[in-house]
Amino acid sequence: MIRLLLLGIALLLSPLSWGQQPSLQEQAETEAQLAKIAAELKKRQTAIGQRAEQLTLTERQLRQLEQQIAVVAGDLNRTQRTLADIRARLDDLQQQMQALTQQLQHQQQLLAQQLDLAYRMGQHDYLKFILKQQDPNQFERLLGYYGYFNRARLGALAEIRETQEQITRFEAEVAAQQTEYERQEQQQRQQQGILQAQQAEQQQLIKRLQQEQSVDQQRIQELRQNQEALEQVLAAIQAALRAEPKLNGLADSKGKLQWPTKGRVERLFGQRRSGGIDWKGVMIHAPAGEPVRAIADGRVLFANWLRGYGLVIVLDHGNGYMSLYGHNQTLLPAEGEIVRANETIALVGQSGGREAPALYFEIRVKGDAVNPTQWCR
Repeated sequence: MIRLLLLGIALLLSPLSWGQQPSLQEQAETEAQLAKIAAELKKRQTAIGQRAEQLTLTERQLRQLEQQIAVVAGDLNRTQRTLADIRARLDDLQQQMQALTQQLQHQQQLLAQQLDLAYRMGQHDYLKFILKQQDPNQFERLLGYYGYFNRARLGALAEIRETQEQITRFEAEVAAQQTEYERQEQQQRQQQGILQAQQAEQQQLIKRLQQEQSVDQQRIQELRQNQEALEQVLAAIQAALRAEPKLNGLADSKGKLQWPTKGRVERLFGQRRSGGIDWKGVMIHAPAGEPVRAIADGRVLFANWLRGYGLVIVLDHGNGYMSLYGHNQTLLPAEGEIVRANETIALVGQSGGREAPALYFEIRVKGDAVNPTQWCR
């Protein structure tokens, strides 16, 4: 976790990540900043590592399963996007096929009209006109008519052949797209089956974990440890962000931000939890798999599993502003990546031992938690 976090922060501070050629002085400053960050993280590494070792067997199994669920859910999300693209392509091909079929029918009607007109011009054999040679003027006119109609028929036949060839090519592509669509659908069914089996196993592990945590005093201690572990990670990130920020923060967006997902918001900020711990964010109840979107432009500083909060992603918005999203089913961007406002960064889940799917959401200003209901409309 620490190595990944350090890599993401290094990407944040590196001038090369912003498309600039660093000078020697900038390189020296960056190295000095990274040395300070490494020292800050090293001080906290021991505490975080000890808490990871204190995970029970059930919690370790739950963490491993939820990380597997994240992979399958991500694959399923990509398969669904591929199916949508294929469906759009099939609709486009069907429209073009319909237009070509109508074009072919029209061309065949024109050819039939030409043949009928040639017949009604007179039931004359072309060879008889050449042999009789009666009226030279009439012979020349009829010879010109025959040449015109012959060229017109040849042109119509050529157009029909070209249209038929186009239809044949489109039919082949439709068949190929249908085959790919069926393959992707089968893959989607397999992924959905795996995901459902994993989620059923997740529910069993959650029940076992709740039984293990049934004692009130143990639960209070675990809540304190979970809160402290989260504070350790956020404090380490905050210490790493003392360099000049690259993003503009959220100050101008207060009261205007969109909520990260659609659902019922419990306004828990500041309320007292069991064990004398206050809520520092809100819980948004939403269906599993619902998109979780970034509230503003930012860079991914942390994307990993954290005890008590499951799969967590933390975004830096610049000027000391951060947002945190917990209990996710899967995390889409990697640490160090830039994300844009309203971009999907995760899917709602129940990782971390929740009974039902929900999103835990925090906003921090220079390390201090603020009430998200004052920032999101």
